[in-house]
Amino acid sequence: MLFIEALNRASTQSNEKKLISRVKYRPTISNKDSVDLSSAAHQVKEIHLDSQAKTQLTASISVFANLIEHTLRHMINANLHLHSPEELNLDLKSWQLFLQVPPINAEKDKKVVGYITPEVHQRPPAKQLIFHIPVKPSYGIPVEMTLLVSPHNGSPETPDVFRTFPKESWLPVLRTPYPPEFLSQQITHHHIMLDQDGELDQLSPLYVHINQSRIINETNLPPQIFGLRIWKAKNNALTPIVLGDKQIGLLFVGHHKPLEGNIISEEERAKHASNLYTKA
Repeated sequence: MLFIEALNRASTQSNEKKLISRVKYRPTISNKDSVDLSSAAHQVKEIHLDSQAKTQLTASISVFANLIEHTLRHMINANLHLHSPEELNLDLKSWQLFLQVPPINAEKDKKVVGYITPEVHQRPPAKQLIFHIPVKPSYGIPVEMTLLVSPHNGSPETPDVFRTFPKESWLPVLRTPYPPEFLSQQITHHHIMLDQDGELDQLSPLYVHINQSRIINETNLPPQIFGLRIWKAKNNALTPIVLGDKQIGLLFVGHHKPLEGNIISEEERAKHASNLYTKA
């Protein structure tokens, strides 16, 4: 389970129950904490994550992260672990990660005039996937939450899982140390977007900073997570949530603020040897 230490601290705070009883939890989303793609729907943008530009991990963020980990384990059929930067001691270092955000709308089915497509076997169309997850508190009955997973429309290639998986799945119970009063205040439906457009070693700038003992068991990682990128979408804006890498595995970055960079043309994009960078 993700961020066990953070979860336990959050669930044992004496004043948290008082706060929950008075105020219903609502997510705080700022326009500055996401990348607005509406003005450049067909252009690639560059963003970067900075070690210093982040918010504190909270119990609510941990619930969201655990929903993602639980779902990915089912989708990929592997015992995956979603790391946090804090778990890997990355919060004690100075680093940056540069990412290229694909356009939010891509004309994948655009046909060239005068070109006749040869008759070939058509793959089934990609679809959104809905996962129903019963989230068990420390006592009492589970709270049902759902995670909607969509393919990123701007991605050049859609992962096969969106064609082969059933549209709806009911997952096993996700157990947490939270009291039922806390879980009942959480958002019960999330929507994320997924692509595999990242470099296989997209977290390589972090290798020298990581506490290697924390990833010593990350062997035989499934290739489906190499280059994996998960985004949180709302109001035509994207925020990176999870990045997958061939050495580290899965890293949760949802509490790091994406800083917007320049718009990149297709010609410039082709010249990029890597989409990652680290401070000297």
